[in-house]
Amino acid sequence: MTGKGESHGCISVMNGIVSGTGAVIGISLRTRASYDEGGKTQDVRIGGSESTDDRLARICVGRTLDAIGVDPSAGYVLSIESEIPPSRGLKSSSSVCNAVISAVLAHHGVSMDVMDMIRLGVECAKEAKVTVTGSFDDACGCELGGFIVTDNYRNEVLRKEPFGRYDVVLCIPEYTKNHTPRERYNAVAPEMERIKEVCKTDPLAAMTMNGRLIARVTGESEELIDDALAHGALAAGISGTGPAIAVVAESGKGGRIAEALDCRTILTETR
Repeated sequence: MTGKGESHGCISVMNGIVSGTGAVIGISLRTRASYDEGGKTQDVRIGGSESTDDRLARICVGRTLDAIGVDPSAGYVLSIESEIPPSRGLKSSSSVCNAVISAVLAHHGVSMDVMDMIRLGVECAKEAKVTVTGSFDDACGCELGGFIVTDNYRNEVLRKEPFGRYDVVLCIPEYTKNHTPRERYNAVAPEMERIKEVCKTDPLAAMTMNGRLIARVTGESEELIDDALAHGALAAGISGTGPAIAVVAESGKGGRIAEALDCRTILTETR
């Protein structure tokens, strides 16, 4: 039986690198995976996001099989299709982990508690070295949707609630993320503490504050953030460590904002 798995993407409200507390909003972009065992080779086929880390997908398969007591040396074919541009701060790795693990579990007819599955994906991402903190916030946002705040050090959900329906515009640069020294994030810890307080009552304001702060840390321009807000966005900012910029708008207004921005855009919505 072919195992099928699906997960989504999410965008940052508060970056978890600085304090270990992260906040995200789920979006509707999807990653789909299918998994079949057989043969002597372990074949990973990636479409849509060709540069998605092949090693990450293989680690997800191996660790999932090990977790359910199945020989991880068996041959298989794993196919991945994603709508999420990789290496832009849009949580593509977390989405891949969730989808692949779900597909392997489905193939074997095994049920796993959703939080255990998310935590398994976080461990896979750490092993593959595609995350600084483990990205528990991202993994939860991709799988659960809504507005989520997490403790990324303890892998605990601190707050989870529906967020409502909004348009989301993603500005996608042609280049991928650059490495920014951890020390630069540590230096803005006091400012992130203020954002954490704002996030308790106004997640959209916190998203813009966080996005501007991370833009300064990573050296990205704030021009697109300013343009999006000038054209009626409710919030805008760097997602993850960038370089993509996420824009939240009232439902039905995202298309007009996307047309006004000088960047390649993807129009989606909250989930």
